[in-house]
Amino acid sequence: MTKLWTEYVRIPFLRALSEVPWFGPVVSAVLLAMLVNLLTDALTTWGGLWLGWAVMGVLALLTVAFVYAYHVSETRRRARGPGPVIDLPNPDKHRGLIFLFSREDTLREAIQYHQPTLEHCWLLVTPEMQHQAQAAMGHFPDVRFAIHPIPDRYDTQACYQDVRHIYEHDASRLGIAPKEIIADITGGTKPMTMGVIVACLEGGFPIEHVPTAYDVAGQPTGPLPPIEIRVQRGV
Repeated sequence: MTKLWTEYVRIPFLRALSEVPWFGPVVSAVLLAMLVNLLTDALTTWGGLWLGWAVMGVLALLTVAFVYAYHVSETRRRARGPGPVIDLPNPDKHRGLIFLFSREDTLREAIQYHQPTLEHCWLLVTPEMQHQAQAAMGHFPDVRFAIHPIPDRYDTQACYQDVRHIYEHDASRLGIAPKEIIADITGGTKPMTMGVIVACLEGGFPIEHVPTAYDVAGQPTGPLPPIEIRVQRGV
């Protein structure tokens, strides 16, 4: 019985509530109409037939106006898509960027955000993505690149060691303070991301993520400006 209720009643109802803009208001209007009917009977008994019908008519008009206004507002909101991420801070612009490379569009978004401050970018790249990374580098002539090959996409330790090496050795060689380098965790696999995060948390270095925008159908439309990832230890 519970399975049938979930499959044929609960799930279809929740799907309609989330996908059909006017469904929620209409259900609310039906429930409201039931209450209005009870109220009208009481008013008719107390003040006569005309008073009961007048109150019911006014409430009906208000309900229709509310449903229509809600439908128009919700349709416009969904047509705009989710828009930018709000209430999340963007990072400061940095001279150095460590990037887990998977897609050129997210790399472009991160680089353009940090320009004109950005000077150097380190790409952590698996063997499968080296060709795409090499091609992407040629599209940003104002940025110096260094590729750090990761032999195994699931090698957390290799990502951790590479990031530590960048902060402890490459930064000073290039005259960039470690605090002026930010690590982007948008691409790569989860084990690779873990290695980058642990290395940054140990050194207290900044982390960012490039979110994705989606259209009303839930399809990705492109990257958004980076957001800063903040972790307060000991809280």
